[in-house]
Amino acid sequence: MTQAVLYGVTNRYALAISSLKPAPGLDRIGVFFSMVEGSEDQELVFSFSKAGLIQAFLDNEEYPVEIMSYATDFNKRNKGLVDESVLQKVVVTIIGLGSGGSSIVLDLIRCGVTHLTLIEFDTVSLSNLCRSVYTLADVGRKKTEAILDKALSINPCVRLTLIDEDVLEMDIEKLEEIIGQSDLIIEATDSPQTKILINGRACHSTPVIYPAVYEEGKGGDIFFSFPGFPCYECVFHSVIKHMLENTDLEWDYTTGQAKPMPALIADIQVVCARTVKLALAILTGDQENSFLSKVIKPGCTLLLIGNEKGVSVFPEAFGEAWVETHIDPECSCQTLE
Repeated sequence: MTQAVLYGVTNRYALAISSLKPAPGLDRIGVFFSMVEGSEDQELVFSFSKAGLIQAFLDNEEYPVEIMSYATDFNKRNKGLVDESVLQKVVVTIIGLGSGGSSIVLDLIRCGVTHLTLIEFDTVSLSNLCRSVYTLADVGRKKTEAILDKALSINPCVRLTLIDEDVLEMDIEKLEEIIGQSDLIIEATDSPQTKILINGRACHSTPVIYPAVYEEGKGGDIFFSFPGFPCYECVFHSVIKHMLENTDLEWDYTTGQAKPMPALIADIQVVCARTVKLALAILTGDQENSFLSKVIKPGCTLLLIGNEKGVSVFPEAFGEAWVETHIDPECSCQTLE
């Protein structure tokens, strides 16, 4: 028999628990422990055998338990839509946990992705709350730690690698190791330099998605690259020079103009939702039931999104269009060493 004190999230009526570091013999995690009331300072101890959970103790008093199997129950309403067995094996790296990245993380977890590497050096501020997944209790915390708690409250079986660093200051060997271990990278920062760096390091080896929101959330775009396909620099070469010369500015890639940061969460979520759908399609692209061909258009790796009239190529609001892209033979695919 093995005893372990487990990590959990609780409210007044129930506690969802899991083990961040499973002990020997702990072969079933994701347990629902029913109780009338509880508090954070109460000690919860669970006894396990090879057959699973057999006893639960709250301050040394035994309580009944009800076991939920995340392996069979969590994805019931996603069944047949996406291959969960594939999503449980892949590694997705997300760079940036702001309004876009934080939402994408939790949505991917809800869709069945269980192994993510999250890179973010910033902390949660009050101004983040109006357009992200963060709450008042998260203000002042590292974004990685806040996302960890939210992720475990959705699926306690997820495996998250948290990296509290600025990618631009990261040891290049460490970055290359992260890229090499990733099946997909989502570059969700507002930093032009980070986009160019990731493009140079990953474009020949790892699929990358680059979601972007335009000024005031009026529209956005999502660009993705595969090895052998046009890279970020191939498509956006006309604004690369401006990006490097104007390090404090963000860019609307359609107009090549600087964009301010304000945007409504409703507009950001449109780009996030399309990014998640595209990520799932890419991750399961080699499966028989893949919907990749139903999501993308042949020869196109750039999706334009218009949330208002007159944005980009759209005369009316809520428009979307794929754009054909081509490899630039003069592209440097720079590594920024």
